[in-house]
Amino acid sequence: MIKKSIIYDFNNVMNDRIKSPAGISLEEIESYRQKASEIHRTLTSKRKNGELAFYKLPYRKNEVKNVKKTGDSVKKDMGNNFENLLVIGIGGSSLGGIALIKSLTHQFYNLLPDTVRKTPRIFFVENIDPDEIKGLFDILDPEKTAVNIISKSGNTAEPMANFLLFQKFMVEKIGEENFKKQVIATTDSSKGTMRKIADDLGIKTLSISEGVGGRFSVLSAVGLFPAYLMGIDIDSLLEGAAYMDKLCKNEDIFKNPAYMNAVIHFHLHTRNGVNMAVVMPYSTALAEISVWYRQLLAESLGKKNSLSGEVVYAGQTPIKAVGAIDQHSQIQLYCEGPFDKIITILSVDTFKIFLNIPSLYESYEGASYLGGHTLNELFNAEKQATVLALVKSGRPNIEITLPEINPYTIGQLFYLYEVQTVFAGYLYNVNSLDQPGVEAGKNYAYGMLGRKGYENMKEEVDNFPEKDKRFIIS
Repeated sequence: MIKKSIIYDFNNVMNDRIKSPAGISLEEIESYRQKASEIHRTLTSKRKNGELAFYKLPYRKNEVKNVKKTGDSVKKDMGNNFENLLVIGIGGSSLGGIALIKSLTHQFYNLLPDTVRKTPRIFFVENIDPDEIKGLFDILDPEKTAVNIISKSGNTAEPMANFLLFQKFMVEKIGEENFKKQVIATTDSSKGTMRKIADDLGIKTLSISEGVGGRFSVLSAVGLFPAYLMGIDIDSLLEGAAYMDKLCKNEDIFKNPAYMNAVIHFHLHTRNGVNMAVVMPYSTALAEISVWYRQLLAESLGKKNSLSGEVVYAGQTPIKAVGAIDQHSQIQLYCEGPFDKIITILSVDTFKIFLNIPSLYESYEGASYLGGHTLNELFNAEKQATVLALVKSGRPNIEITLPEINPYTIGQLFYLYEVQTVFAGYLYNVNSLDQPGVEAGKNYAYGMLGRKGYENMKEEVDNFPEKDKRFIIS
């Protein structure tokens, strides 16, 4: 495993390089030094007071011990029967775990033979699509399936509904006592519906660290437990996060990649109208990182009100892209459309595999030139060509390069983006830790389904104006 720092390169946002209305000058970056120092002092103070609990996650040795102990207990209880791990969650309870597992396991992991896999297949249940849930009923053997329900409160409708469905599905086949041995709840340490259910059932539990919100929880038991069961080195993951933490303790934005990334995105958004942030990994393994980041950015910074109550409508719109696939779908817009996007190119120096492209069809010019090269060379050339095209078109882009994809570098990446997001919250002067827009939608759903205490939400829905049939085409 290569334990090196990821590289953060912001050359291609600088005005003198891209010569663009969407660039930034050195003087403009320098103008943020004082503000950055102020925010740094605020974050340092809050951290000391325990207000930003995600900062502590790389150092929670006891939590890692509990994760390993619980994981070993599950493996022992199920023995050779342990064929499937079902992770039930939504949003922050699942997106980080998915990104973590996808980046550090075989791309077709679930399809590998048991003798090659050595660990259970993994299935993430996020949505409440009845076709998808029934599809899982069709393929999963309850005797060979462990369930990890992740819900801090237990009040979120989607994971709770899915948990109830899978509990019924499994109990009918294997009985309640066996089900209890095969379910693990990751939830609040002392309160909430899920904690009460777990205590009533007498099932194994892991605690979600106090003060750690869902979208900042990937380095907690939320992400660590499924990762451990999948054979991922969670100690190296946290070691990488701790290394990035050292960089992020520097108040100098030119030595702190998280602060610099926040400053660049904030400035281009609020001063230059760059209101979209694209994350484009040149790696299928990193594709889900951009999905996790999309939630992190959208929920944390997309706010109507500032900390002082002023209406601000803050936040960039995050966009997922994947190289080289989206060179053939999105890059045309990025290069020749409006100057309203900043693109982050995630790339990898060394892939685990090198594939030689065969020398075939030498009489065909359109195919013969590929022979003798590796697929790795082609991938890198496509990435470099995209960066060049963006620069020549005056489009700001940032390059983040991983020496290789491993737990140490992935831990750095997660931590960098989390610190960047909280720092950016202070630049925007918004609360990066709440999500009132999400809660509003949840409350309407509770009212429509008759949950006690939400009658006024149902009344609001019932009194909503009917749609005008003139504006419906069928």
